[in-house]
Amino acid sequence: MFKWRTVFQWMKRLAVGLMAILLLALLTGLIYEQWSRYTVARTFLPPGTLIQVNGKFSHLQCSGEGSPTVILEAGLDNAGSQVWETVRPEISQLSRVCAYDRAGIMWSDRGDRPRDADQIATELHDLLAAAAEPPPYVLVGHSLGGPLIRVFTHRFRDEVVGLVFVDSSHPEQTERLPSEVLVHQQKSLRLLLKGIAAFGILRLNTPAPSGVLPPLVEAAVNGYLPQSIEGITEESAVMETIFDQAQQTGPFDDLPVVVLSAGKLPDPLPPWISQEAGTQMQKVWAELQNELAALSTNIDHRVIIGASHYIQWDDPAAVITAVSDVVTAHREGTPVRRAAE
Repeated sequence: MFKWRTVFQWMKRLAVGLMAILLLALLTGLIYEQWSRYTVARTFLPPGTLIQVNGKFSHLQCSGEGSPTVILEAGLDNAGSQVWETVRPEISQLSRVCAYDRAGIMWSDRGDRPRDADQIATELHDLLAAAAEPPPYVLVGHSLGGPLIRVFTHRFRDEVVGLVFVDSSHPEQTERLPSEVLVHQQKSLRLLLKGIAAFGILRLNTPAPSGVLPPLVEAAVNGYLPQSIEGITEESAVMETIFDQAQQTGPFDDLPVVVLSAGKLPDPLPPWISQEAGTQMQKVWAELQNELAALSTNIDHRVIIGASHYIQWDDPAAVITAVSDVVTAHREGTPVRRAAE
């Protein structure tokens, strides 16, 4: 006679066994991740200085001399301050320059939430004050860094003497870009990334070296990837708030501004973006970039033909020249286009 009770008992034991194996695997992953973070912190020391502000440490890397001080604001990027290593050393020959890691990214402690533009502007302002890096400032923002420097400029207008937008995000891009381009903003993806970061899975799938950044820099970026993912997912969660805050800023009168726009799509496109969506994205992105070029009456809009979104990697000279032109326009009191001649 077939005994269902025996079957159920075996199924129950199997389920309990599988659950135990899963819990053991998760515990092992958690321990592995925490040990890896300890090892990474001892191996890759911050290249700049850890500054304590309101009980939390933020990483600030400054070099060079002269005024104004150039502040480099990264996009939604796990590399943080290191995304600028292709241009920062050269900019330091022009003037004082500082790159930093926002809260929860690379060497900086996690910060207060929500991680919106107002909070980030306050933290950056406090960090610069604590580090004795006085204004005036020229702000350089890549991607999401564009809206962030707009809000900082709005909040501390008397301290900002110029802006450089490096293929900057636009406050209306969520409404106007093809939906499949915006997959990174989905809540489910953010939760998944945070989960696999905590249990060591991301560390088992370290990206292959790109060859863009110096090898030691790239190794540090990959080593800090799980921590940085936690930081950027917190920013991604309030991206619409950041865009709303940026939309309330400007225009900025005759402030010297250079807008750098990518002249081509990434090659290859991310796997979730079709060629058709990519073409539409490029068309809409060009419209958005043209609108950014109306933020000042003293502006120069440059489309960098051979560069995609990371212009500082594809054409570092374009970014260095743009910063130089804005710095010169401020120092000499000339229009930014004339400074470029």
